[in-house]
Amino acid sequence: MNRILAFLLSILAISLLNGCSDSKAYEAAMCVLADTSGTYAEEKKNIASITKSKILANMKAGDSMFFMRIDSNSYNEGDLIASMTLDYIPSKANKQKLIMASELDKFAKDKTKSRYTDISGAMLNCTDFLNDTESGNRLIIVFSDMKEELKPGIKRSFTKDQFKNIHFIAMNVIKLKGDSANPEVYREKLGQWEKRTLAAGALSFNVFNDMEKIPEFIEQLR
Repeated sequence: MNRILAFLLSILAISLLNGCSDSKAYEAAMCVLADTSGTYAEEKKNIASITKSKILANMKAGDSMFFMRIDSNSYNEGDLIASMTLDYIPSKANKQKLIMASELDKFAKDKTKSRYTDISGAMLNCTDFLNDTESGNRLIIVFSDMKEELKPGIKRSFTKDQFKNIHFIAMNVIKLKGDSANPEVYREKLGQWEKRTLAAGALSFNVFNDMEKIPEFIEQLR
């Protein structure tokens, strides 16, 4: 009898493990990076609004989101502003979304600006958090003009599999004066980011200026 009970318990355990594995395959883990340097710091309200309406509002049970700032030294856990993994119980999930929305509103009101722009460090920071979730669909969304200016003494590089299993979206890439004067500068800048991320194992690098594309893209990943 004990052998039969042990056998049944082992079957149940395997079924539960398989169920968890299957759900992980459909879950999405998203890291949102918000540039707080220079003139892009003025986009905080817009970043918060898009994040709430196009990412937070469309998250499903088991999905995770990490909201981080890009500043002068972004490979720093202190730049994680808010995070959550959405509960499978609807009432708890709704409370989580309200708390996250409140944190985003606080970010939108913050007037702090950074002098330098460590985009690479923020990407590296994101990778650590995303990989810990083990979610089947991982995405880094960068709100920035994508012009990196590292603080003296800071060096950044990516390994060949740094962004394995991760997609990238550069969102709301505002054109700087130099970009507008010479469109080739703008294209070259984005082209370099695409080259760097794909060389480091990223699954894709996309540039969106239409915020409606974000929820569509996430759904296509599942």
